[in-house]
Amino acid sequence: MKARSILTENLPTSIATLYTVPDNIRAKWVLAFVSNGTGSTISNVVLQISNGVTIKVLGSKSLGSGDFIQLESNGGYVMLESGTTIQGSAGSTGVSCILTVEELPFIVSTV
Repeated sequence: MKARSILTENLPTSIATLYTVPDNIRAKWVLAFVSNGTGSTISNVVLQISNGVTIKVLGSKSLGSGDFIQLESNGGYVMLESGTTIQGSAGSTGVSCILTVEELPFIVSTV
C-alpha cells in the first residue's frame, strides 16, 4: 500500500481531473479537504467521481471566506477501480483541495 496526497492549489472553474487511479491499481479514497483561502464567498464548489458514470460527492457547495469542508474516512472509505477519476471545480479561483488515497496493487490470480 502506498499513501498519496494530491494538492490542487486552485480548483479550475470548469470540471477537471484531479486524480486518476493508475492501471493495475485500486485506490482507497480516505480524505478530501477543500478550503477557501480568499476574502469572499465562492460558489459552485464541486467534487465528483467518474468512470463512465458520474457521481457527485460534493455538488454546487458555497464556501465562505476561510471556510473548509473535510470528508474523512473515520474507518470507512471509497474504493476506486483503475481508470476512475476524481474531478473538481469551483466558481472562481482561490479554492484549494487536498485528496488522500491509498494505492493498492490489483493482482488477479488464477488457481
